[in-house]
Amino acid sequence: MSAAIVVGIAVALAMMAHDRQSGAEWAISPEQIADAQGAGKPGVEIGPGRFARHPVASEGADLLPVKWGLVGLFAACVVLAGTGRRRAPAARV
Repeated sequence: MSAAIVVGIAVALAMMAHDRQSGAEWAISPEQIADAQGAGKPGVEIGPGRFARHPVASEGADLLPVKWGLVGLFAACVVLAGTGRRRAPAARV
């Protein structure tokens, strides 16, 4: 059981790290705004003559922790099912 918990936590943390590294929580990240301002623009251009000057969270950003938890729970269940003790078949009389 402890192996399943460890695997579930490890998978959830790996998913979280992947999503954070890929910037899944941002539609327009602070880094994009800083790069645009460094290039002399007022912000990231989101349309003709329209600029975003502040970071914008993606629509699914608030669901990311739920995704991480469910993926971790699924991985833990798979490990628990795979490492469960097998019962000997009942002898027929």
